[in-house]
Amino acid sequence: MMLDDAGFERNDKITGREPAQRKDKPAEQMYDREVPINGVSGHTLLHDWLDGEVDVMRASEVEGKSKVELWTRINAESEMLRRRVTPVGVQQRIMASLPDTPGTANSWWKQITPVSAIAITVALLAVGALIIQALR
Repeated sequence: MMLDDAGFERNDKITGREPAQRKDKPAEQMYDREVPINGVSGHTLLHDWLDGEVDVMRASEVEGKSKVELWTRINAESEMLRRRVTPVGVQQRIMASLPDTPGTANSWWKQITPVSAIAITVALLAVGALIIQALR
């Protein structure tokens, strides 16, 4: 006989059976802010080398020379990018283009002249008249 409980708990006292004991594996100790990655066997020697806990020779013997070389290049490039600065001329042009005091930039509606305001109003009235004619 096959029972499908659809995920609901059954009352095993009614059927006279003992409930099956779950055999969960013991949970590994989780460290602060550590996120488990499913499918990965766990902490490797490469991680220890990247953290500075193992020397490069041991890491390359166990994990493979290509992985160690890849991460060595990544570390070197990221260190180069950390030291990169904006050239002085570019920085001076950026600073010169900023307003002297914050919040003094002109708003777009303050730049509209009376002539352009009249032209915009006439255009909107013409579009409104066309829409009214189309709806009739």
